[in-house]
Amino acid sequence: MTVMNELRDTRTQAQRLVLAQMMEMIEIARASAIRARHEPFRKKEPLPLFKPQSVEERTAYIRSELGKLSAQYGELSEFAQAMGAVLQHVDTFSAAELEEELQDLRRQWLDDVAEDTGDERELEVDASVRVDAASVLIDTIRRERRMPTHRERRTIHEAYEALAQGARLTLPYKPMPLPGKGTTQTYMSVTDPGEGHVLGTSTDEDYMRGVIVHVEHLERGHEDRSSVESYRIPSVLNVAKVRMHVGPRAPVTSFIGRPLFDSGRFHLDLWKVVHTMAAAASAMFQQGVAECKFAMERMTASQIIEFMRSLRSNVLRNPRTQYLSAAFNLNTPILDDRGGVERRVTERREIGLLGIELVKEGGFDKVTWDGSADTYPSIPVMEQISHATAVELVHRAHERGLLTYFSAGFRLPQIAAAVHVGVDGVGIGGAQILRYMDSDTGYHGPFQPENIPAILAARDEAAQSPLGRAAALLARLDWASSQGHLTDAQEKMREELFEALCRKEVEGLIGATPMQSAA
Repeated sequence: MTVMNELRDTRTQAQRLVLAQMMEMIEIARASAIRARHEPFRKKEPLPLFKPQSVEERTAYIRSELGKLSAQYGELSEFAQAMGAVLQHVDTFSAAELEEELQDLRRQWLDDVAEDTGDERELEVDASVRVDAASVLIDTIRRERRMPTHRERRTIHEAYEALAQGARLTLPYKPMPLPGKGTTQTYMSVTDPGEGHVLGTSTDEDYMRGVIVHVEHLERGHEDRSSVESYRIPSVLNVAKVRMHVGPRAPVTSFIGRPLFDSGRFHLDLWKVVHTMAAAASAMFQQGVAECKFAMERMTASQIIEFMRSLRSNVLRNPRTQYLSAAFNLNTPILDDRGGVERRVTERREIGLLGIELVKEGGFDKVTWDGSADTYPSIPVMEQISHATAVELVHRAHERGLLTYFSAGFRLPQIAAAVHVGVDGVGIGGAQILRYMDSDTGYHGPFQPENIPAILAARDEAAQSPLGRAAALLARLDWASSQGHLTDAQEKMREELFEALCRKEVEGLIGATPMQSAA
């Protein structure tokens, strides 16, 4: 039976739902076992691209994964046997009987469900609004700081099935914050391919404060950047699930990637490249994503401008609330061929400043400076450029009306350095701080949401320091200047604050800046 025929059969749909829950339970059990071991993490396989859909595919996948659990984690052998017994009943038991078996297993082995209230009225929703209802339910559970009941978990999995069949969340999304307008100046862009956000980032009320929920594929083993991008486009189904879990609580963003030129001849490939990447970004924006990011690589400066202009005119989005971001790698030289004279730009500061010019000419909304290289994990980008250079890049971008972002290598010690320059977003995730990683293979393991509070605490502490407050003030002034909202006196103070922040001598200026009329 094909997947399409299965979706028409009520009995088979019930089986698919049970099997999907079993797949999730296996991942939760595996992650718990890994966290409890307190030893170097090891993994010989990359994150899978294939996601089983049909009953046959899901059954085979679960059987294989249960075998791996028993072999790799002896403490889970009884759990695997119990799950195997449920698997044997899929064809013979009723949906209600299978659900009851799963509930018993969850209670015994995972302890991740609350007791049902017995009132099912709020859980019975029409299929056309199932995704929206599940998103509201998830937000309610998060706000009430409790675990979902078994019926609530089933409702969420029913919504996953609806998403896989083309349903879409219609609830409002949260746009990207503008400088001086958010709950803090520097947002932590917590990054994961998706599953970590579903089971981690989006589960705790405290994790949603001052964060951007960024979805991208980070794992690349130990391959160099010429072979495998540092960051890659995630599954659109994962993005849809993350959007459903986050709802309107935080901006959700996605990475798209670098252009794929088949022939290596820019203008010959441009038509296909632009339409392919525009279609990918449009699909993300239709899910309620607030920003899509593209890597500006393997092009000259004039080609980058043409690519951005062409892409911008072909993407379906709300340009007031859904942004296009251009990522420039500070370790990758750019050939500046504008004006008929070629100049190879190699110095990191010059690459960063050139990126601002190109983004402005190309008509994108945000500039990202990335410090990744062939090594992984990456050397922190804030250790690759000076404080003064970082301040200058952010300042010059803000005064031209562009949002800003730093990425690569962020751990707890580097967060303060980013906050102290007033950048809008910091990409933080992967093996640096939020994923287990096998140091031999480079493959990733479970998400580590328990580290998010420390990330936010480091950001908040830096934001309250004199440098943090000065950087936030400069960002607000720069943005107001880009809108033409500053007086001559405020413009003079803005330049003085910029120079002082570069020198890290801000104490005498923080309280003196007249901001009342610059909002």
